[in-house]
Amino acid sequence: MGPPPKVVTVQDVTRAIPATVKSADRAGWATDIVDAIRRTGKEPTAERACAVVAIIGQESGFQADPPVGNLPRIVRDGLEEKLAPLGPLAAPALAAMLEGSAPGSQTTFRERLDTLKTERDLDRLFRDLAAAYRAEAPGTFAVASALSLLLGKGSFADLNPVTTAGSMQVKVPFARDVADRDAVATDSATLDDDELRELLYTRAGGVRFGTARLIGYVAHYDDIRFRFADYNAGVYASRNAAVQTMLSDLTGIALVPDGDVLAWDTDGDIKDVETNTLRALLAFGAAHGLSSWTVRSDAKKEKTAAFEETKTFAAIRSAWTSQTGKPAPWARIPEVSLSSPKLSKPRTTAWFAHSVGARYDACRQRLP
Repeated sequence: MGPPPKVVTVQDVTRAIPATVKSADRAGWATDIVDAIRRTGKEPTAERACAVVAIIGQESGFQADPPVGNLPRIVRDGLEEKLAPLGPLAAPALAAMLEGSAPGSQTTFRERLDTLKTERDLDRLFRDLAAAYRAEAPGTFAVASALSLLLGKGSFADLNPVTTAGSMQVKVPFARDVADRDAVATDSATLDDDELRELLYTRAGGVRFGTARLIGYVAHYDDIRFRFADYNAGVYASRNAAVQTMLSDLTGIALVPDGDVLAWDTDGDIKDVETNTLRALLAFGAAHGLSSWTVRSDAKKEKTAAFEETKTFAAIRSAWTSQTGKPAPWARIPEVSLSSPKLSKPRTTAWFAHSVGARYDACRQRLP
């Protein structure tokens, strides 16, 4: 084994940040990047620092609270879509909801919506909506019906069409998990939801949670682009996509290598749905002496490193090597189509991984 990778300094990372970033801001970004990497329990190496630099460049262009083009239209379209199940009540419900205002403010929610520019503006709008309707029940039947139908199991945050935040575009539930773990580890107070959301829109907070999302897990990849693909499609998506490809070869069942073995809801819970990949896994297991219970139990570990220690994972790789005479692939870029109101055109996880990869390569040229 060779010597361990060199640990880089704040000064090194400052030089690695693109020249398009204001010189007065570069040291601040570099400081937050180095601190965020150390918070994951790892040392700031050139590879890790440039991976973070590349994601920030891709997701926000080094803006802590990035503006979103056409944000008022995106939000209005999203609200109309969410309210559509109300039928003829949808339009009056939306109108009535937006005519209100935050406690102590003369500016209506409609006026605020029409001038939205950044994600933090949007987040604060929905939080104030929630506060207003908690303080005073809606005054019309249309609004009452909308809230009963749409918010019975959630909150106004569920109406927000923009679900990621900050310079590295992190989902709030993930940031909550990281913040709670950190609070336990340091015996500090847990942030409430408002504090957490505001932290995400700071430079340090956005980098902290995004870095945890990017490098805060063990992955045995031989190309950093697989980790970039995971950042976009979900942890271990690249590894799981390789499993799906091998499984399709072995069973003859056509599978889309999207990196998901099971079906998951937005809260990270497994849905009671039998996916095509699970059906292929069960067929493979039946042909290779693996019980249905073992296969299903192993599949539940697909979002963890522990999946690599399962009988199912080992059997698939062994069978594929025996059938093809080639080493089993460890990872591949998942085939996932991206859909977001922020995107100006359809994109894919492959596009994301290679675009971030180009930024990473440029960073490594600046930081050998």
